[in-house]
Amino acid sequence: MEPAVLGGRLVSSLVGPLVRKLFVQDAPGAGLVDKPVRLSQLVSFRGEKRTLGEAEVRRLAGKLVAEAVASPGERPFPPDEEAAVTDTLARRLLALGDLDMDDVQAVRLGNRGLARKLHRHATPPDGLSADACVFLDSATQWACLHILEFFTRRSTFVARTLVEQSRVQSELIARVDELIARTPRPDARDTAFEHRYLRHVEQQHNHITIYGIDLRDSPDRWPLEVAYLSLEATADEKRAAPGIPSEGTFSVHLPAEEALLDHDCVLLRGDAGSGKTTLVQWLAVTAARNGDRVPYVLPLRTLIRAGALPPPADFLSAVSCPLSPPEGWAERVLTARRALVLVDGLDEIPAADRHRTRAWLLGLIHAFPGNQWLLTSRPTAVRPDWLTAEGSASWSSPRCAAPRSRPSSAAGTRRHRPPSTWPPCWTRCAPSGTWPASPPTP
Repeated sequence: MEPAVLGGRLVSSLVGPLVRKLFVQDAPGAGLVDKPVRLSQLVSFRGEKRTLGEAEVRRLAGKLVAEAVASPGERPFPPDEEAAVTDTLARRLLALGDLDMDDVQAVRLGNRGLARKLHRHATPPDGLSADACVFLDSATQWACLHILEFFTRRSTFVARTLVEQSRVQSELIARVDELIARTPRPDARDTAFEHRYLRHVEQQHNHITIYGIDLRDSPDRWPLEVAYLSLEATADEKRAAPGIPSEGTFSVHLPAEEALLDHDCVLLRGDAGSGKTTLVQWLAVTAARNGDRVPYVLPLRTLIRAGALPPPADFLSAVSCPLSPPEGWAERVLTARRALVLVDGLDEIPAADRHRTRAWLLGLIHAFPGNQWLLTSRPTAVRPDWLTAEGSASWSSPRCAAPRSRPSSAAGTRRHRPPSTWPPCWTRCAPSGTWPASPPTP
């Protein structure tokens, strides 16, 4: 028998007053209590102020059962089980005083949850019919529904509920804060690791060894900013000049460090000893100090020893970096277009491995657009169009590195002829935002 069906037999006007007799009435000043009240203090058949004894509670249970049985319709259970049903229902009502909970917790349980608690304290006797057990469970739920309604109508319940909700929310906030403190966000872990990694890159690549210098008491390694000589990069570009019907090929000159300003991908070709690896170190240290790009220095001679070329997640381990990044960090850097990938020494690997190296590099460039990529090689190892054959506009024309003159490198400045003195076709050959060291030469 469902509680709703039983509710048709026991009207609320009868059950409500009977249930209220199970609890003490609010005394003057009870509204000042701001904490939940234990059920054992609310029932009228416990404590010093009890107004009902167990006999009275059993009579209330008997009245509830009698009213249900006397209602029109089929009897809910056999007549000979009425005494056992009444006794079990009375024991369940008396179990209210044994529950270790307060009124707020009882309301939170709901009438079904509270009924299950009472059922565990007073199970039906053996031999009771299934109909009688169903009636008992339904009657218990129906009584619990009115009990909870009585709790919520008490003058102090709303105030206590608000206090309890505030307490629970405070505990929840404290636990969430503790969880956040113990488990930092991925971006926070990334930021902390990047600071360590950039410092490592700066320390790792900020010194170079110069061979062939025989100076007294000279160090084995020199600071990069002391020993570095800038390189001049040259590119041949086809441009159409005003008044000239066909395109001409012009040589554009600029510092090699600026080759990536206008191009995402650069193939830098230079002879042995021209300073390509030193340029890679300079770019890595500069990026680490500025913090605008995350540099990866990847010597191909080191990578090729492992066999398979590394995915982004293995960039650091492939070059024996002692730092362990957060999981997925390298891919997040590349996805955010913040990486400067410096692949050095294509000429230092066997010719048979260069095809798969090209496929590996092009795959990375396609998968993570918007990053900056530099590949260095001797001119004899690859053609000038080794990276531009795909026709992607994001790849630059090849640039050949040549040592810049010592006076201009030492001074750190370049002399420019102002654009106003150039012929019209020369101004169209300079890359955006740069002036060549000398006018373009057709």
